[in-house]
Amino acid sequence: MSLSKRALPCLLIVAFILVGVFSLSSTKAFAMSSKGSPEIAFHTDANTYTKTATTIDVYGICNSNGVSVQLYKKGNNNAIRIVDVYKGMTYNKSLGAFTYKTSISLKGLSAGQYDVCVYGYWSWKDYRAELQHYLTIQR
Repeated sequence: MSLSKRALPCLLIVAFILVGVFSLSSTKAFAMSSKGSPEIAFHTDANTYTKTATTIDVYGICNSNGVSVQLYKKGNNNAIRIVDVYKGMTYNKSLGAFTYKTSISLKGLSAGQYDVCVYGYWSWKDYRAELQHYLTIQR
């Protein structure tokens, strides 16, 4: 049996394993993260939302006071969706902060680019974070 006859099955097996690993990878690798205050850092579940998407999921950290998560359309300074997160937060001991997950409904939104901003406060300090780039919603 020649070397090429023995190597070919091994290469095929390795190729199938690699294809399986890459196809099962999480979509969180493509999620959008925030810039701004690290005390209320957050990220979304995706960068682009297709016609079948129903919500934008936002995951973040905050202090015990909670945060306000707001959705803005590009070029408009008025928030079109506001979700206040004050309950349902869990304390993460390794981060030393509370974590939360909230969802913003996409119902009734037109196609375009949108920004998510998170606002919070603690004592006399105000914190603000926003996405590094705009989200794209397709309709």
